[in-house]
Amino acid sequence: MTSLAMTRKYSNFLWVRLFRSLIMVKKTLVALALFLPSLAMAEASVGVLDPIAALQSSNNVKTRMSSLENELSGDEQKLNRLQNDVGKLQQKLQKEAMTMSADEQDTLKTQGQQKMLEIQSLQRKLQKRASEAQREILSEMQPKLKKAIESVAKREKLDVVLNAQAVMYTKPDLDITEAVGKQLNSMK
Repeated sequence: MTSLAMTRKYSNFLWVRLFRSLIMVKKTLVALALFLPSLAMAEASVGVLDPIAALQSSNNVKTRMSSLENELSGDEQKLNRLQNDVGKLQQKLQKEAMTMSADEQDTLKTQGQQKMLEIQSLQRKLQKRASEAQREILSEMQPKLKKAIESVAKREKLDVVLNAQAVMYTKPDLDITEAVGKQLNSMK
């Protein structure tokens, strides 16, 4: 796996972890969606928001994610090297097993096991740092996201904002994701 692929993998991992904590907001919005028919009767103004997309469009989040990817790139490269080394050891063992002594085979197996332990340790380290970064970003951005949503809702005169993931269908003109993303970028 290339460094770019690993970077994308950990970037995707970060986004997944970052937005899992938005589940509480999602549950609240789903509960509101249950009341949508009664709100429609009351002629309430409704907006739909994809909070993940709004946060991803934030320059602050983009900068933080880029910084994190740069921070982790050295460890990702080391992980790639270790994985390549294990692959080479496995190939050598398969190709030369018939001509190797048992001691040589054991030595190669031991080296492979040691490298696998290093890989697992490094993966845990990367995942731990990714989780820490996710919590940091979320703790910083959640209040800003809420303010941005409130600002856009007030400007658009919306009574309810629903999570786009909890809505089966909506007219495109009800989507406020782009407006919330712009609002996030305008906030300091």
